Amino acid sequence: MVAKKTTSADAADKIEESVAAGKETVEAALKATQEVAQKGYDQAVVLMKENAEKAQKAIYGGYDEYATLGKANYDAYVTAMNVWSKGFETIGKELYAFGQESVETSVEVGKSAMSCKTVSDLLELQNDVTKKSYDKTLEELTKISELSVKTANEAMKPIQDSLTGTFEKLTKPIAA
Repeated sequence: MVAKKTTSADAADKIEESVAAGKETVEAALKATQEVAQKGYDQAVVLMKENAEKAQKAIYGGYDEYATLGKANYDAYVTAMNVWSKGFETIGKELYAFGQESVETSVEVGKSAMSCKTVSDLLELQNDVTKKSYDKTLEELTKISELSVKTANEAMKPIQDSLTGTFEKLTKPIAA
Protein backbone atom coordinates (compact mmCIF):
# COMPACT_ATOMS: atom_id res chain seq x y z
CA MET A 1 0.00 0.00 0.00
CA VAL A 2 1.43 3.37 -1.04
CA ALA A 3 0.86 6.43 1.14
CA LYS A 4 -0.75 9.32 -0.70
CA LYS A 5 1.28 12.51 -0.59
CA THR A 6 -0.48 15.76 0.12
CA THR A 7 0.33 18.36 -2.48
CA SER A 8 0.28 22.08 -2.09
CA ALA A 9 -2.65 22.08 -4.52
CA ASP A 10 -4.59 19.78 -2.18
CA ALA A 11 -3.76 22.03 0.76
CA ALA A 12 -4.82 25.10 -1.22
CA ASP A 13 -8.09 23.39 -2.17
CA LYS A 14 -8.79 22.62 1.50
CA ILE A 15 -8.05 26.20 2.48
CA GLU A 16 -10.32 27.52 -0.28
CA GLU A 17 -13.09 25.16 0.84
CA SER A 18 -12.76 26.38 4.43
CA VAL A 19 -12.80 30.02 3.34
CA ALA A 20 -15.87 29.40 1.17
CA ALA A 21 -17.65 27.66 4.04
CA GLY A 22 -16.83 30.54 6.38
CA LYS A 23 -18.08 33.05 3.82
CA GLU A 24 -21.36 31.16 3.42
CA THR A 25 -21.83 31.12 7.21
CA VAL A 26 -21.26 34.86 7.49
CA GLU A 27 -23.63 35.58 4.59
CA ALA A 28 -26.34 33.38 6.12
CA ALA A 29 -25.98 35.05 9.50
CA LEU A 30 -26.14 38.54 7.95
CA LYS A 31 -29.26 37.55 6.04
CA ALA A 32 -30.88 36.31 9.25
CA THR A 33 -30.03 39.60 10.99
CA GLN A 34 -31.53 41.58 8.12
CA GLU A 35 -34.69 39.48 8.24
CA VAL A 36 -35.10 40.14 12.00
CA ALA A 37 -34.67 43.89 11.50
CA GLN A 38 -37.09 43.86 8.54
CA LYS A 39 -39.74 42.02 10.57
CA GLY A 40 -39.49 44.61 13.35
CA TYR A 41 -39.80 47.43 10.82
CA ASP A 42 -42.75 45.72 9.10
CA GLN A 43 -44.52 45.36 12.46
CA ALA A 44 -44.03 49.06 13.15
CA VAL A 45 -45.45 49.97 9.74
CA VAL A 46 -48.49 47.73 10.18
CA LEU A 47 -49.14 49.12 13.66
CA MET A 48 -48.81 52.69 12.44
CA LYS A 49 -51.15 52.02 9.52
CA GLU A 50 -53.81 50.37 11.66
CA ASN A 51 -53.80 53.09 14.29
CA ALA A 52 -53.65 55.85 11.69
CA GLU A 53 -56.69 54.41 9.90
CA LYS A 54 -58.62 54.11 13.16
CA ALA A 55 -57.73 57.66 14.13
CA GLN A 56 -58.70 58.99 10.72
CA LYS A 57 -62.12 57.33 10.90
CA ALA A 58 -62.71 58.68 14.39
CA ILE A 59 -61.90 62.26 13.42
CA TYR A 60 -64.87 64.28 12.22
CA GLY A 61 -64.45 67.42 14.27
CA GLY A 62 -62.23 69.03 16.86
CA TYR A 63 -59.55 70.31 14.52
CA ASP A 64 -57.62 71.98 17.34
CA GLU A 65 -57.35 68.73 19.22
CA TYR A 66 -56.41 67.00 15.98
CA ALA A 67 -53.54 69.45 15.46
CA THR A 68 -52.32 68.86 19.03
CA LEU A 69 -52.50 65.11 18.55
CA GLY A 70 -50.75 65.42 15.20
CA LYS A 71 -47.89 67.29 16.83
CA ALA A 72 -47.64 64.65 19.56
CA ASN A 73 -47.51 61.93 16.92
CA TYR A 74 -44.91 63.88 14.95
CA ASP A 75 -42.82 64.25 18.11
CA ALA A 76 -43.10 60.50 18.68
CA TYR A 77 -41.88 59.83 15.12
CA VAL A 78 -38.94 62.19 15.64
CA THR A 79 -38.07 60.40 18.89
CA ALA A 80 -38.32 57.05 17.13
CA MET A 81 -36.06 58.22 14.29
CA ASN A 82 -33.50 59.43 16.83
CA VAL A 83 -33.57 56.00 18.47
CA TRP A 84 -33.16 54.36 15.03
CA SER A 85 -30.22 56.65 14.22
CA LYS A 86 -28.45 55.99 17.49
CA GLY A 87 -29.12 52.26 17.22
CA PHE A 88 -27.74 52.04 13.70
CA GLU A 89 -24.77 54.17 14.70
CA THR A 90 -24.02 51.66 17.47
CA ILE A 91 -24.44 48.77 15.05
CA GLY A 92 -22.17 50.48 12.52
CA LYS A 93 -19.47 51.04 15.13
CA GLU A 94 -19.75 47.40 16.17
CA LEU A 95 -19.38 46.23 12.56
CA TYR A 96 -16.43 48.54 12.00
CA ALA A 97 -14.67 47.24 15.12
CA PHE A 98 -15.33 43.67 14.04
CA GLY A 99 -13.93 44.36 10.58
CA GLN A 100 -10.86 46.04 12.01
CA GLU A 101 -10.28 43.12 14.38
CA SER A 102 -10.70 40.69 11.47
CA VAL A 103 -8.05 42.49 9.43
CA GLU A 104 -5.64 42.49 12.38
CA THR A 105 -6.27 38.78 12.91
CA SER A 106 -5.67 38.11 9.20
CA VAL A 107 -2.31 39.88 9.36
CA GLU A 108 -1.32 37.83 12.40
CA VAL A 109 -2.44 34.62 10.69
CA GLY A 110 -0.45 35.56 7.60
CA LYS A 111 2.67 36.01 9.72
CA SER A 112 2.02 32.69 11.45
CA ALA A 113 1.47 30.96 8.12
CA MET A 114 4.82 32.19 6.85
CA SER A 115 6.53 30.61 9.84
CA CYS A 116 4.97 27.16 9.25
CA LYS A 117 7.60 24.61 8.29
CA THR A 118 5.32 21.89 6.95
CA VAL A 119 2.04 21.68 5.11
CA SER A 120 0.67 19.83 8.11
CA ASP A 121 1.54 22.78 10.36
CA LEU A 122 -0.12 25.13 7.88
CA LEU A 123 -3.29 23.03 7.74
CA GLU A 124 -3.40 22.81 11.53
CA LEU A 125 -3.04 26.61 11.74
CA GLN A 126 -5.73 27.07 9.11
CA ASN A 127 -8.10 24.70 10.92
CA ASP A 128 -7.56 26.53 14.23
CA VAL A 129 -8.05 29.93 12.59
CA THR A 130 -11.22 28.77 10.84
CA LYS A 131 -12.74 27.51 14.09
CA LYS A 132 -11.89 30.71 15.97
CA SER A 133 -13.12 32.87 13.10
CA TYR A 134 -16.40 30.97 12.90
CA ASP A 135 -16.98 31.28 16.65
CA LYS A 136 -16.12 34.99 16.66
CA THR A 137 -18.38 35.63 13.66
CA LEU A 138 -21.33 33.87 15.30
CA GLU A 139 -20.71 35.80 18.50
CA GLU A 140 -20.60 39.09 16.61
CA LEU A 141 -23.70 38.30 14.55
CA THR A 142 -25.60 37.41 17.71
CA LYS A 143 -24.56 40.74 19.18
CA ILE A 144 -25.65 42.60 16.02
CA SER A 145 -28.98 40.75 15.98
CA GLU A 146 -29.63 41.64 19.61
CA LEU A 147 -28.76 45.29 18.94
CA SER A 148 -31.08 45.31 15.90
CA VAL A 149 -34.01 43.87 17.83
CA LYS A 150 -33.38 46.21 20.76
CA THR A 151 -33.25 49.21 18.42
CA ALA A 152 -36.44 48.20 16.63
CA ASN A 153 -38.32 47.67 19.91
CA GLU A 154 -37.10 50.93 21.42
CA ALA A 155 -37.95 52.85 18.25
CA MET A 156 -41.46 51.39 18.06
CA LYS A 157 -42.28 52.22 21.69
CA PRO A 158 -42.83 56.02 21.37
CA ILE A 159 -44.83 55.58 18.17
CA GLN A 160 -46.98 52.85 19.66
CA ASP A 161 -47.59 54.87 22.83
CA SER A 162 -48.43 58.02 20.88
CA LEU A 163 -50.78 56.30 18.46
CA THR A 164 -52.49 54.39 21.26
CA GLY A 165 -52.99 57.65 23.18
CA THR A 166 -54.29 59.37 20.05
CA PHE A 167 -56.74 56.59 19.34
CA GLU A 168 -57.99 56.60 22.93
CA LYS A 169 -58.52 60.38 22.90
CA LEU A 170 -60.31 60.31 19.58
CA THR A 171 -62.62 57.43 20.44
CA LYS A 172 -63.70 58.70 23.89
CA PRO A 173 -66.12 61.36 22.57
CA ILE A 174 -67.70 58.85 20.23
CA ALA A 175 -68.30 56.32 22.99
CA ALA A 176 -69.72 58.94 25.34
